[in-house]
Amino acid sequence: MDKNVVLARKYGRAIYEIAAEQNSLEKTGEELHLIADTITGNAELKQLLFHPLLAKDVKKDTLNKLFADKVQPVVLQFCYVVIDKDRFTDFPAMVDVYAALANEGMGIEEAVVTSALPLTKTQVEALKAKLSEITGKKIVMKQKVDSALIGGFTVQVGDRLIDGSVARQLQTLKHIMKQRD
Repeated sequence: MDKNVVLARKYGRAIYEIAAEQNSLEKTGEELHLIADTITGNAELKQLLFHPLLAKDVKKDTLNKLFADKVQPVVLQFCYVVIDKDRFTDFPAMVDVYAALANEGMGIEEAVVTSALPLTKTQVEALKAKLSEITGKKIVMKQKVDSALIGGFTVQVGDRLIDGSVARQLQTLKHIMKQRD
């Protein structure tokens, strides 16, 4: 396994355990995502924070100026440790590991729904309720649109795939017709 993946898991689990101990899983997740998204969305900031030769104090001071009034001290301290260990390029992966652990800890399951057309608010709520009933967890949905599905939708929940698309139904029908020939 890649060394960076192992380290991202180690650091992600560490901040998860701290947040769980402080009963701040959701808030810590939001703040970690705020930092990661800000870095990802700003090329100059990313270049500055990921630069291997830039002094660690400059990187820490930059984070402090940007986020001290927006995040808990423990989140900033975590960032400082990651900088001290020269691992800040792995920070987004650490946040992903944290998010997965936090979702599991809070009983949340992420579902990726791909539909031929955007779902209405009523459809989204009904689908969330049904998925929640099936999984026994609170569902957080991400929506994608793919016109190749023709109609219907697919749902990816964890390692399970529910395919209710017209494209798959047509493919199944085509396969059945070939078998009859």
